[in-house]
Amino acid sequence: MYKTKPRFRCNMPSDAPLSVLALNASLKHEPTLSNTGELASLVLDEIRALGGGVTVDMVRLADATLPVGIGFRESPEDAWPGLVTKIKAADIVLFCTPIWWGGRSSLMQRLIERLDSLDEEYSATGRSVIKGKVAGIVITGSEDGALSVMGSIMMVLSFMGFTLPPECAAYWVGEVGQPTSQDRDKRLRNMATMHMAKGLAQSVVYHARLLKAHRQTFPAAKATCCEMHADLDAPR
Repeated sequence: MYKTKPRFRCNMPSDAPLSVLALNASLKHEPTLSNTGELASLVLDEIRALGGGVTVDMVRLADATLPVGIGFRESPEDAWPGLVTKIKAADIVLFCTPIWWGGRSSLMQRLIERLDSLDEEYSATGRSVIKGKVAGIVITGSEDGALSVMGSIMMVLSFMGFTLPPECAAYWVGEVGQPTSQDRDKRLRNMATMHMAKGLAQSVVYHARLLKAHRQTFPAAKATCCEMHADLDAPR
């Protein structure tokens, strides 16, 4: 059970400018209201309020062409290469999904499957375009399942190379059997969700600036893990 916690502004390790990308996996198309997108927007507002030159972008995946597959480009109209460019440019990536039948949305699953093209490159070369990026998670739903969905997404993002700082998630779920038409009003009044949004914003900004100030570097050497990778040079 989440318990509300006092929030205080912290000293940042730097005032480096940051780029934030929110990927909204709602199944609703623009201009239909997305509860997930609205909670993500609250988190983005809290990130902006921390100052320091932050640029934000939100992509609603339902309005992008993302064919099935694990390749970098699956069709001439594939929007994935453009999304990869945005992910590479971002310091913070928010993964935002509603809960459908107890799990993440089909679009969040599609996004994770398409990220496999980047993970394969990491596995083969030891060079990850995701390393050094901070991830946050936003979840909404009409009944329970937020913690399970959160945990399954965190596992994937961690193994792919994202940094997951403490309290890097915000969520809201409605009561069992209640009409979803009332969800938005209840969510906007929920103090716990607002506390989580503030905590998520500060945590991802702090750790993104910390990583920018202290990037991971490797001495010139070969891989030391196994014979299969013995000829690979350390990332530069």
